[in-house]
Amino acid sequence: MEALQAELKACKEQFGKELELSKAEKGAPGFPFPVSVTRYTPQPESASCWDCDELPVRLEIQSADPAEKKVAVEVPPIFPGELSGEIEKAIEKEWKKLLGKAKPGGSVWMLAKIFEWVEAKFGDLLRLVPTYVDSYVGCDAMGASMRRYTLVGPAAEGDEDDEEEEQDEEEQQRRVDEYIAREQARIEAEFDAKLSSDVERRDMAAKGVFEEGEKIRILSKKEQAEANLSRKEKSGTRWRKTGSKSNKPMRDEEKEKALKGLPGQKKK
Repeated sequence: MEALQAELKACKEQFGKELELSKAEKGAPGFPFPVSVTRYTPQPESASCWDCDELPVRLEIQSADPAEKKVAVEVPPIFPGELSGEIEKAIEKEWKKLLGKAKPGGSVWMLAKIFEWVEAKFGDLLRLVPTYVDSYVGCDAMGASMRRYTLVGPAAEGDEDDEEEEQDEEEQQRRVDEYIAREQARIEAEFDAKLSSDVERRDMAAKGVFEEGEKIRILSKKEQAEANLSRKEKSGTRWRKTGSKSNKPMRDEEKEKALKGLPGQKKK
């Protein structure tokens, strides 16, 4: 285990951020194995003609004894058809060959050696299935014309489940989008209806029409005056400007004539 830890530390120092380390969860059977180390192998200068920026390779160690050669290689299904599987077989074959050449006192797990081999064979590994290789005339980093290579072919093996999951996610997202669109349309329709109703009510009020349709009757000036009588006018009392005919004031001569002959009056 100490030898493995030393090699992992050396690889981390050599490859830096290109490397990722992982191990089994604590309490799992065989802990800490399996131990995995992944390198995202960058495109080397020798493979600059390829339209492939990196080649991810994961090395898995399943036992503490290198003599048992319980190792495995994993390449993600990012390449056409069976190419990822073919690359895994080629790397595992070379790694086990290197493990058989390990000498006491030196590198035991050959981790750095196999990662260096993958980088050196970058272009050869991509050519393992020739029918997936296509070429065209392109440009290099300096803009000069050159023949470039790219990978074409069917979807990667084992990628069908991922496609189905993607389709399910797309279907769910489509349904969510449809629901949001329906709700937005409903809310906008309700808002427009309310706005239209408010405008209509204001127009009706301006024209003197009730919401029920009955038109407001506008009173004439005379009717307005009758509806706003003063307290005196409401009581019915009329104050005369001149006395009534039966109560007109009499002159002195008329008073004497009227009183003449009444009892108690002096006779002249």
